[in-house]
Amino acid sequence: MGYVYLLIVAFLFSFGGTSVKLIKPYFNPYMITFMRFFVGVLWLIGLKAVTRRHTRKDFKAQLRAHGGWLIFGAVAKLLSYITENVALSVGVSYGNILTQPAQIIMLTLLSVLVLREKMSSEKWVGMGLCIGGILLISWNGLPLDALLGENLTLPLLYVISGFFNGLLVFAQKKAAPHFDILDSNLVMFSLAAVLAFLIPAAQGQVLPAAAPNFACVAAIIWFGFVTGIGYFLNAKAIPLVPFRMVAPLQSTMVFLAIAWGILFFQEPISVWIVGGTVLFVVGIVMMQWAKAPKEKEA
Repeated sequence: MGYVYLLIVAFLFSFGGTSVKLIKPYFNPYMITFMRFFVGVLWLIGLKAVTRRHTRKDFKAQLRAHGGWLIFGAVAKLLSYITENVALSVGVSYGNILTQPAQIIMLTLLSVLVLREKMSSEKWVGMGLCIGGILLISWNGLPLDALLGENLTLPLLYVISGFFNGLLVFAQKKAAPHFDILDSNLVMFSLAAVLAFLIPAAQGQVLPAAAPNFACVAAIIWFGFVTGIGYFLNAKAIPLVPFRMVAPLQSTMVFLAIAWGILFFQEPISVWIVGGTVLFVVGIVMMQWAKAPKEKEA
């Protein structure tokens, strides 16, 4: 079921760029970040009420002992959303696909260097194809001088966002044995919502630029659902699958994200995007079917 959960998460997260594009005419990226966390918390509270899940009796003790991971995760996700939403507010709706290879790199480094997990050569090749495919999609045939000029800012923001998102996934992995999934996400997103609100409040940009239309309101509600329920399913899936598989499976969102960009905003698709998608699919298949490396005999 862990793989099913991750594919559902990929579907939900594929609407991120679409949601930002619908909200952006009325709110700045920092306010979008706050609303995503705030509405996400409301969805999680609703899920907790419907499922009648009670807070663990040892919650306070676990919070004192391991709450640092929740704070770490909250700050990491806050920074991830801010950088992603700033970039999405300027570029195409599927531009955030570049966060996926960055997240893969971060999770791979953490799994190998910190968790001491082993990677076979086939999985390394598959990982490289995933990264290469998504980078090719993001490059989209731009001249090198154009890519290294003003166009470099958005890719860098997405890469930074992906790095921070990888740190969130790692924090969820470390917190999972000590907290109920709902409670840990509620703590992280509540803290992130408070921190996120401080930025637009300090700027005096809390109120919308104009009265939001129906599409904007619907996007805010949906974006919060994606955040709350999506990350609940993501955290639920993490203990069920190999840690290094989390980001590659989430990366399947690229296909739907591109589709929504074409369908809703008539954003162009090129041979570079098609070629990158093929590389990405091959990489995912290789990573799923590659055998684990054998341990050397003493």
